[in-house]
This record gives sequence, C-alpha cells and structure tokens, in this order.
Amino acid sequence: MEKKLSLYSKLLILKMRRLIFRYQPHTKGGYSMTHHYKMMLLLLLLTPHILIGQIENQVRDDSPGLFKNQRLYHTPPKPLFKGRSHDLDFITNIPDDSVLTATLFFKTNFMAYYQEFSLKGTQGLYQFTYEPKTYPGTHLQYYFVIETVKNIHGCPINDQGELTPVDKLLIDPIQYFKQQSRLNR
Repeated sequence: MEKKLSLYSKLLILKMRRLIFRYQPHTKGGYSMTHHYKMMLLLLLLTPHILIGQIENQVRDDSPGLFKNQRLYHTPPKPLFKGRSHDLDFITNIPDDSVLTATLFFKTNFMAYYQEFSLKGTQGLYQFTYEPKTYPGTHLQYYFVIETVKNIHGCPINDQGELTPVDKLLIDPIQYFKQQSRLNR
C-alpha cells in the first residue's frame, strides 16, 4: 500500500533536493569528503521532520469512535438556534434488517427525564427533528441507541468508550450573527 506524503513532507523533500543541487560540484572532478559530510548531516537533520509530519497527520483525528470500532456516527449540528427546528442525524453501517430497535433519548433543560423516541431508518440514516414549540428549552441533551440481535450500539461515546449524551446550548441567532460579524472585521 502506497502512503501519500503530507504537504509539509513534500516541501521538506523539495528543499532537500534544492540544497543537494546547490552543493553538487559543477566541475568534472568527484565529490569531496566535506561534500559527503554535508549531505549526510543534511539528511540526518531533515529525516526526523519528515517522519514527524507523517505521524502527526495520522494522529490528528480527534474522533475517539474511530478507535473503538464504533458502528454509529453523529455530528451535532453547529450552531443550534433558538426557535428553529433542527434535524439530528445518526448514520450507521448496520444493515436495516439487522436493527431490532433504534431509539433516541432526548430531553431539554425543562424536562426532568429523558423521553424515548423510536426512529425508523432508511439505508442507515436515522433522523429526529427537534421542534422548539413542542419541546421548549435552552439546552438539549440526547443520545442514540441501536439494538441488534447480538449487540447494543450507542452514540456518542467518550474516550473511554462510555455513552455520553450530547449537551448543546440553543443560542439566539441575532446575537450569533452579530458576534460573527464582529469577529470577521
């Protein structure tokens, strides 16, 4: 399998080639010993940078679900505005005929307990539409569980692999866009 180099690694290789060309003798004689030492020193200095750049690209992904064999995926919508409906989407690669139940547990800060909503999925997509008039509040908390014949899968999970509800603040859209315009000046 051929690995692709990061842009940082490609730039370092290009710089190294330019330096090698710069120090090559342009006469018909051979290379001097000092030239060989310079090239070896140059390779020793640049090789760690190339390797570190590759490792950094591989480790940079922040999603712990990739390391836990997670079967459910969800990205919370950003931002969640007050007074507007929002779709909460969950995606799975579990075949539809293997899913016994798909359940969203949902509450706002005005509710004492989580409410359970059974969801129907189509081709691995499960959706719940949050309606602010039906479920008023300033904070949303929710998590999603799929039960199959052999396992139970939940989303989202933390770094330890434990199910942790999403906790989102509903923000005022006018204040949000005012703040965005101030930041973009």
